[in-house]
Amino acid sequence: MSQLSYRLQIVGLLALAVGCRKERPVPKVTSTIPSASASAAALASSAPPTTAVTAMRSAPALPPNKPTPLDAAGLRAAKEYLTELGRGRKATVAKDFAQAEEHFSKCLDVLPGDPRALAERGYARLLADRLPEAESDLAAAARHAPSSAVLLQILHNRMLVARKQGDEVAAKRFEVEKVKLKAARRLPSGVVCQSDGADSDLKPQMAKSLDEALKLLIVAHATEDQVDPTSIRIDEGPFGESSEAARLKSLVAQGPLPDGGWQIWSQGVSLHNHALISHAGRLYAFPNLSSGSLALCGLDGAAEVTVGGGGTQPWHIQRTYRELVRGYLCEKPNNTAGPCGGDDDIREMNMGFCSWVSTNIDITILDSKTFEGIRMLSLSAQPSGDGAANEPEHLLELEWHADKVVVDACGQRTVVPYAPE
Repeated sequence: MSQLSYRLQIVGLLALAVGCRKERPVPKVTSTIPSASASAAALASSAPPTTAVTAMRSAPALPPNKPTPLDAAGLRAAKEYLTELGRGRKATVAKDFAQAEEHFSKCLDVLPGDPRALAERGYARLLADRLPEAESDLAAAARHAPSSAVLLQILHNRMLVARKQGDEVAAKRFEVEKVKLKAARRLPSGVVCQSDGADSDLKPQMAKSLDEALKLLIVAHATEDQVDPTSIRIDEGPFGESSEAARLKSLVAQGPLPDGGWQIWSQGVSLHNHALISHAGRLYAFPNLSSGSLALCGLDGAAEVTVGGGGTQPWHIQRTYRELVRGYLCEKPNNTAGPCGGDDDIREMNMGFCSWVSTNIDITILDSKTFEGIRMLSLSAQPSGDGAANEPEHLLELEWHADKVVVDACGQRTVVPYAPE
């Protein structure tokens, strides 16, 4: 089975800096990304059957046990959502806007607040000259737009609504936002960007209770650092966020831990990042997803972890590594300032700044039954020569659809079904 992983690396060029971090190597991965032609039925495609042979005769083939990103409830919801979405779009093309609104509203019954269904219903209402309702839908969709590409469409339609309402000030504002977003989406010159796919070997550890899960994470941290587990504590995040462990314990006090995903930080000799997912009364712990320490410019080595999914989106874990470099400003001729290290430096101004060196992102899609990794998406980008000095915006974006993920990487969009053909 082919799997996906996006590792993103952006290197910024600024003159002499202090405290430069060690750059994470980007693995070379070769795999085939599934084609975009798969339908929702591809979610149920099976792996080759497995047979067992006895001394006397062959046993019946075992049922396929192919990894799948969505559970049965998610598949049912996805099918209903996609059906209503398709019907709504056909009704919009046929200019049956009342019917279109009804179908998009049914999408929202399945996925309340879904920005795509809101945007499409808003567009149908725009065409039907129901302008206040259209603006309400489009504004709600814009707040949670899944990607900058979708946001561009929403901004365009909000501009049309404003023009129809005679509000040229608002229309101009939306037009300016569109121009800025288009510019931010372009891959800057001097940036080399590549993407690849890989199989994922990520496996969770099972726990019967929250206390057992937290203990698993502490023991894994202690084993990795070769220290006594008593020297490890699970505490607030590295930037002062409230303790997720305390929040989880308060939820457990109210009853069984609800479905959800959490990022857990453990601190000891080093800083380790873990993930915890609760689903259907079971706990899946992912220890030691990254390790590092705190530095002047933020995390050094450790990743920021985001856990998401459930329902019509597959469970997934995203790890974001950002490498920064500490630099200082020096006074230059003609009362100007710039990075220290040039021949024209007059004096150090004792003013520091942090600039981007690189960013790495791994996104692992999990199997809905075993919660093992199915795919890991990866991307790498870096400036060449005197290329971009700052991290480009929108270099990697994912739109989680009911049956596929739309990957926008290096300025190119690829549709990837959750299950391979």
